[in-house]
Amino acid sequence: MGDELENVELYNERLNAFITVLGGPKGIALSRARELDRRLRAERGNAASGLFGVPLAIKDNMFFGGFPTTAATFYFKDFVPSLNADIVDDAMRLGCIPLGKTNLHELALGGTSAASFFGPVRNPHDVERVAGGSSGGSAVSVALSKGAVLGMGTDTGGSIRIPAALCGIMGFKPTLGALSLEGIFPLSATLDHAGLLTRTMPDMLKAFEQLMGRRRPRGPARRAGGKIKVGVLTGHFQEETEEKVSKNFWRAIDRMETSGDFVAVEVPTDSSYERFTRARAHIQLKEAAWFYEELVNSEKVAGHMNPDVLTLLKRGMQVGQLRYLGANLVRLESIRVFARLLKRLDVLAMPTTRVVAPRLDDVLGKEAGRLRRLLLQNTEVFNLCGFPALSIPSNPGSADLPTAMQLACGLGEDELALRAGDLAMRAIVRQS
Repeated sequence: MGDELENVELYNERLNAFITVLGGPKGIALSRARELDRRLRAERGNAASGLFGVPLAIKDNMFFGGFPTTAATFYFKDFVPSLNADIVDDAMRLGCIPLGKTNLHELALGGTSAASFFGPVRNPHDVERVAGGSSGGSAVSVALSKGAVLGMGTDTGGSIRIPAALCGIMGFKPTLGALSLEGIFPLSATLDHAGLLTRTMPDMLKAFEQLMGRRRPRGPARRAGGKIKVGVLTGHFQEETEEKVSKNFWRAIDRMETSGDFVAVEVPTDSSYERFTRARAHIQLKEAAWFYEELVNSEKVAGHMNPDVLTLLKRGMQVGQLRYLGANLVRLESIRVFARLLKRLDVLAMPTTRVVAPRLDDVLGKEAGRLRRLLLQNTEVFNLCGFPALSIPSNPGSADLPTAMQLACGLGEDELALRAGDLAMRAIVRQS
């Protein structure tokens, strides 16, 4: 544990991944490590879970009792909860060691982690670029870890998968409600998901299995020894995609097919899918404005908020009840549309983001513009319908900026998504 704390100290000053590091000679991380070591010796390893001793990077909108939970905003900078979020409690019971509270996009309302009261999170591959958001700090902590670190994040439109994609790691948003949101600052109560970030797929499989235990969602069995049928979404989901993102995506699909575990089928999509983007935005911003209305209406607090975040919240205050209700009808339609596609397919595939990590200078003050759309459009639809979605690197080990592929399955088919991701990563890496 000491090595990982030293590692954090080395990169955090450059990349601003952590708001609070739980280290130091008398810090909770080392005392927890000593406690677990005593327990392991006393029980001779019999009680050790698959997450025993794994450092935990906790997004700073998740409660951790006795320590600040800031949501990266001025208003909560001194808020100290007395209890842990449920997901943190679950990890602690399994023997995880809290490494620290990670930086994020203010109030989790953004796809870059550039807007934070504590300063922007920077990309580990290029410090002049964003790490992705809103779970940017957790992604950086996993990407630069010396050993296995479990990153915890939230995802309302892509906030786990986007930073995973831009930092070159794994990011998983499970089925809606699979992981508890109790003890987490809400952004959009009906779209928020809790999820995980890891450096490898075996780590992801282990972490999800351990955290879910007997509660693991089990969808209908789809693959019984045959190939996994992948529907590659073209058209709308590939528009305005940067050349290197597209090239790496299709190369990854080819390698998956060559492995013998997958068969790929192109699935054309058109501009009608844009209605799902609009619906999710209306729901998210309306619900965020409901929760944070007091902050927006306080001149003192609003003056300390990032202008991009404030702009989005004010947009939410302008969404009327009829538009909100209409968006929820479109949400039901999205469930039907993607469920219909998956009746004849096992997995849907598309680039996670349509661009590589943008430069900080191109994002600051422009978070609500074009780059936000190019980062979110492929991920946000699976928050709207609640289906599990996984981001994996499509150019692992490359010296170039990371690019990524997203794999999505039907409701409750989390294990299929993870199994497909594991096989896909094996195929991509084996042929790299």
